[in-house]
Amino acid sequence: MVLELKDLRAGYIVDGDYKEAVGGISLSVGENEVVGLVGESGCGKTATALSIMRLLPQNGKIKTGRVIFENRNILNLNEPQMRNIRGRRIAMVFQEPFTALNPVIRIGPQIAEAAMTGKNISKQKARSLALDLLKKVRLDNPQRIYYDYPHQLSGGQRQRALIAIALVHGPRLLIADEPTTALDVTTQMEILKLLLELKENMNMSVLFITHDFGIINEVADRVCVMKDGRIVEEGRKDEILTLPKHHYTKRLLGAVPKMGSALQQEQGILREDILIETRSLAKSFAIERGLLRKRTGKIDALREVNIKIRRGQAFGLVGESGCGKTTLGRLLIGLIEPDQGEILIAGKSLKAYLKDIPQQIRRMMQIVFQDPYSSLDPRMTMGDIVLEGPSILAKTRPRKEAILNEVLEKVRLNIEDRSKYPHQFSGGQRQRIAIARALATRPEFLILDEPVSSLDVLIQKDILDLLKSLQKELKLTYLFISHDLRVVEVMSDEIAVMYQGSIVETASSRDIYTKPMHPYTRHLLESVPVL
Repeated sequence: MVLELKDLRAGYIVDGDYKEAVGGISLSVGENEVVGLVGESGCGKTATALSIMRLLPQNGKIKTGRVIFENRNILNLNEPQMRNIRGRRIAMVFQEPFTALNPVIRIGPQIAEAAMTGKNISKQKARSLALDLLKKVRLDNPQRIYYDYPHQLSGGQRQRALIAIALVHGPRLLIADEPTTALDVTTQMEILKLLLELKENMNMSVLFITHDFGIINEVADRVCVMKDGRIVEEGRKDEILTLPKHHYTKRLLGAVPKMGSALQQEQGILREDILIETRSLAKSFAIERGLLRKRTGKIDALREVNIKIRRGQAFGLVGESGCGKTTLGRLLIGLIEPDQGEILIAGKSLKAYLKDIPQQIRRMMQIVFQDPYSSLDPRMTMGDIVLEGPSILAKTRPRKEAILNEVLEKVRLNIEDRSKYPHQFSGGQRQRIAIARALATRPEFLILDEPVSSLDVLIQKDILDLLKSLQKELKLTYLFISHDLRVVEVMSDEIAVMYQGSIVETASSRDIYTKPMHPYTRHLLESVPVL
């Protein structure tokens, strides 16, 4: 075995008390094997990985157990000895590459620095090695990317750069901690294929951490299911996926959105009452370089976009990252202005609404952003966040109290928690707060911009079920933006597929999944990990 964990217990000291995160787990990773560690957020997956690497924060503590790597217990090593293993023999790819990469250092020098750590090699040789690794992880134009900063790369490019850093010393074990969670399906599939190819070419073993059994089906040889800090089930992938024994494993498998649900959905008659319409909508952004921000070109985010969203409809918008989905959503709600084209709300120009009755149109249209943590003010309490809209609309105190009680009940949050701050809630609860804030103004049209992409499958299912029930109860119209076709299929009556700023196909949910016409739509469908 390359790695063996034996009765590992680890946790965190919180307010003087020890809170266990890993509760006596045992697992192993064999030679050239991919072991999937799967479970919902907070179950202890990342704490397990950080314990293996001995990278727990200051308040973290490994209480008991052994971590056997290359026939020795690395928990007994001193820090200099551990540094000879960490990053060299055991490497880790973190979930969010943007926070894992140094934002003020160019990509190439970050890889070169990792190459020179503990090695007596010249800067020129380190640079050459960095360029070779950029090619190995299939980054186009490595000479340019070598000098780019992290913010200049896409999410998939940043993840590839992080993998390049992890591969610098040719590790024997790679720990991949949710490396594709925030990526679109095509980029996700590319990263998964890349990791499997690198594993074979470099004879690596991989501990792959995820909450998605669809991904597990694509990459793993063996699976360990984790709940509340303990392994509740383990076995070969085929056994776990086809004959799960533990009720929690069955629950996780049942929560994964499955392709083909549109075949079972009742296809309602599309109403002709158009609420939102765009005509030849276009938007571009300037490319600026240097200290003086000199304009060197432009990016066409949207090109001749025409869509019609009917009242009471859930309209899905799908495409890979950077295709223009979020830009379109921000245009529809008036956060940015188009370069050309027209947006009509119930037949009237959005520009006219914003000029004549801005408060009414702001009340009518709301947006729920992808990341609830960054879209909620950390210095405001939950109650104040939810009531921000009614406060702007000058509602009276009694009316605001009634609104708060009403919307919190609808999104299943406790009114007793109104004085808590965003950091005191879980990810799913924060997304419910964001939904409650949007509902507080009694909107007719709700833009949902990747509302579940950063959530694990169980919380994701809860939020999707909540959104569907709210739409039915309140007769809402949705624009549901996502890169995950499984999720879009669950939510949408009609779907538009966006590619490089243009709508390449629009059809009913059933037709998109059973009779895709455009090659890009077929490519997206083929990239979805399935069970």
